[in-house]
Amino acid sequence: VHSLRKIFLLLLQCKAFISNRIESLQPSKTKQDFRPFPSKDISAVIAVQGIHFKSDESLQPSKTKQDFRPFPSKDISGQYCRMHRHSQTTTLLMSSSLVAQQLVRTAFGVALANKISSRGLKRNSLNKNGATAAFWVSSIAASSSVRTAIALIMFYLTGSKLTSVGYSRKKTFEEDYSEEGSRGASQVLACSLIGTSLALLRRVLVGVDGPLAWGESSIACLGNRLTLACVAFFACCAGDTWASELGILSKHPPRLVLAPWKSVPPGTNGAVSWVGLAASAAGGLCMGLTYGLFMISNTALREIAALAWIGTLGGLGGSLLDSILGSTIQATYYDTESNMIVKRSSATTRREGVAFLSNEAVNFVSTAGTAALGALW
Repeated sequence: VHSLRKIFLLLLQCKAFISNRIESLQPSKTKQDFRPFPSKDISAVIAVQGIHFKSDESLQPSKTKQDFRPFPSKDISGQYCRMHRHSQTTTLLMSSSLVAQQLVRTAFGVALANKISSRGLKRNSLNKNGATAAFWVSSIAASSSVRTAIALIMFYLTGSKLTSVGYSRKKTFEEDYSEEGSRGASQVLACSLIGTSLALLRRVLVGVDGPLAWGESSIACLGNRLTLACVAFFACCAGDTWASELGILSKHPPRLVLAPWKSVPPGTNGAVSWVGLAASAAGGLCMGLTYGLFMISNTALREIAALAWIGTLGGLGGSLLDSILGSTIQATYYDTESNMIVKRSSATTRREGVAFLSNEAVNFVSTAGTAALGALW
């Protein structure tokens, strides 16, 4: 939390610096900028236009055809040139500011990605391939959307912390259970590739990440759908991770999601418990609030509530979808001698489900489906 607070304050300082820089480069808009002629030239203009003064010093134009002649063409062309040059200067300043903001965002993303991958490799929560994948994914995510980068950090930190909760009990349920849980490139990409691609797609097609646009334009609708899909994706990832790490510690044995009357050993793919379901909803809510609260603008309460609701549904629904896939097309091997979940079949193991997809493939399919449903909300 302290690290996220530092990052958020740094982003606010960067935004304030860029805004002040843009204001200092833009010309000041005073009343003199909009006067067609300087005050000292009024008499000359009046003389040219045939305007006369009366004795009461009131300005009254003479009603002749000469009074209604337009200004000389050379003055109009000069004024148009000045306006055109001013428009070009403003456009150039705006383009330069956008480039500067993107450079700052990219530099921040690379530094953040290097920190995350180095920390994971040092703590053995990532192997070399996983650290490399985490670096590239985090760099692209932070360069495209600050909220996506913060969601990645939140998912990574909470997942790592929950892995160590109840470690003494968890290692009695599963074979080769690690407290840090060293993750490879396939595991990293399964829980980040789609979300990062959605953030990059929104940045290219719509523009800089911003609040939900409640208008009816096609661009606003596309931006909303990509944002909701990204929230649903990370909600599904967090919901499944939280359910797996906390649901296994339930005092009551879990039950198969498609056969709730059947109790199975803790750690079985496709098994659910009330503790796991509550944890999945909480994980999705965490991701939704992350997207709503870490928007660097005046985010309305309406948007925060909407993203929190989408996150909760994405976490709970995505976890259930993952459990359905795990109970049908993913195999679970239970060793009757050691009473543990093992990774491979042997003469003493009992199998649940069909060995069609791996755990990473199931995670990829469930997160993709949840993101698609979130986009269609």
